[in-house]
Amino acid sequence: MRHEFLSPVAIIYLLNAARGPLKDPRLRLALSLAVDREALITEVMGDGAAQPLRGFVSPHHYGAATTQGASCDRAEARALLAAAGYPDGLRLTVDCPTRLPDEAERLTAALARQLSEIGVTFDVRIHREREDYAHMVRRKEIGDLCVFDSSPMSTYRVLYEKIDSRIAGSWWQGYENPQVEALIDKGRSTTDRTKRSDIWQQAYRLLQNDPAWLTLYNPVRVIGLAGEHPDFQMPADGVIDVARLPALEGADT
Repeated sequence: MRHEFLSPVAIIYLLNAARGPLKDPRLRLALSLAVDREALITEVMGDGAAQPLRGFVSPHHYGAATTQGASCDRAEARALLAAAGYPDGLRLTVDCPTRLPDEAERLTAALARQLSEIGVTFDVRIHREREDYAHMVRRKEIGDLCVFDSSPMSTYRVLYEKIDSRIAGSWWQGYENPQVEALIDKGRSTTDRTKRSDIWQQAYRLLQNDPAWLTLYNPVRVIGLAGEHPDFQMPADGVIDVARLPALEGADT
């Protein structure tokens, strides 16, 4: 049996909000609005191989909101560039590894073609040593943006370790939003799961309008199981629990 499932891993570009033009939230939002995620997925991954990611966590994450957000609107993106002082376009430095994600170079080339529609061009720096690349990102030495992914299944961990400027964690790149940080404080002191989910949804919507990252897609993964198992569901974290796999047909039990 063939089984497809949505990976919670977020394929993103970290945006340098500490220095350079992407300190301006209007430019970060302009990049998000300029991307046609569906077309990008078709070009880079192939039809059906990923789903658009319109917020900072996947639909599988606790507290992910269902608001549309991050739709392609290049007219608004151009207006934001002009309002931020770049009516004639903007040149950005992009750091790109050769693996993890393995499609990083194809993705960067495809993204460059899309953003050229609003006058944004790239100077791309290729990094062949992935471990060195991760250390560079951790040291906050990226250019204006860099290809990366986000994998924690905990919405709180993502907010606390990657978004909260007061923590300035390993993958934080200068983003600050006091409203989001107030929600982080409120969420971690709220024990009621429904109420805490509502709080994370508020943070999700704020981060759609003031993005810390350029969020692109969640990959779709495929596994095969012997026999027919119509009720099988992959766990939300995308990790196979061997003890819970269906028994092989015809095997001793």
